Amino acid sequence: MLNSVACNHVQHDNTLHYLNSSLIKFKTLHIMNHMNWLIIAPEVKNTNLKEIENLLYDKGIENPCEIFLDTDKSNEEIYETYRTVMRATHCVVLDAGKMSLKPEYIFISGMLSGNRCQTFVLSDENDERTKEICSFSSGQIKFFSSIDDLTKKLSADFSDLEKQDLQHNSLVKLFTMGIPFTADSMAHYIEKEKEEICELLLNAGMSVNAKTSDGVPLLSVAVRNDMSDKVKWLLSLGADINAISGDRGYSAVMDAVWRKNYDLTKYLIEKGASLEFISSDGQPILVLAVGNGNVDIVNLLLQNGADPDVQDSMGMSARQYANLFKKPGMVEAMEKFPRK
Repeated sequence: MLNSVACNHVQHDNTLHYLNSSLIKFKTLHIMNHMNWLIIAPEVKNTNLKEIENLLYDKGIENPCEIFLDTDKSNEEIYETYRTVMRATHCVVLDAGKMSLKPEYIFISGMLSGNRCQTFVLSDENDERTKEICSFSSGQIKFFSSIDDLTKKLSADFSDLEKQDLQHNSLVKLFTMGIPFTADSMAHYIEKEKEEICELLLNAGMSVNAKTSDGVPLLSVAVRNDMSDKVKWLLSLGADINAISGDRGYSAVMDAVWRKNYDLTKYLIEKGASLEFISSDGQPILVLAVGNGNVDIVNLLLQNGADPDVQDSMGMSARQYANLFKKPGMVEAMEKFPRK
């Protein structure tokens, strides 16, 4: 059953102190809950009401609050009206022109604007007062002269509104938990395997390609901690497999080689990681692998196109290092790939 609240006249002197004392509490409720939809109309029998109710119901909003401005109410009912407005995150106003001169509607409009409530207003094309209110709303109050235009816009924007609401609530939750919205924070919780907090940071708008204050991509953070599941998860979310770290100049696959992690190296190659990068200290990936002494990884890189003759900053290649340090398995592996 839909929640309904009605009011007709506002006793400002009696309500303002009550509203101000309650504002913090209700703003807290407002930001911690998900989308709170409100419908405002001149009367219960408004001809467009059912269409909006059905649209919201189809979007999963089963119990929007409703305010009708054609009925006299007690002070307590007036207070409940304003509590309802303060809790609203999104609003549809129907036939605003019929209410535009009512003091209570003007007051409610100010509350919606002050709370930056996303509002869709239906009114007559000649309703200059409502247009003026919309023009001063920084875009969160949108004016429509036909119900068809309003419902089309609301339907088209609904997914974005949900995402914005999720982002807002996630940021608030992070704030209340004392968790910084930074890439360093995300890296920390990846390392600690705190999946719920990582999801919260992403929902709050953290880029999957964000880098720490040291310039390390989140994908590289996971690789450096041998976290295969987190590597797969980040890639599934669109992480750049070839992002380069600012500290070593390594890509994720170079970090996997540095960690002597064969399985992660193989997985990243299969996912399209480039083997042509050279680190900030001048090391090609095969030189790095030879230095680490893992024959299996050297073979894996060779089989996937890594060039054994690319030189490092010292003018030495992986082939030359293998011969210099007399590493038979690596020398034999490279003999299968003659110098070009």
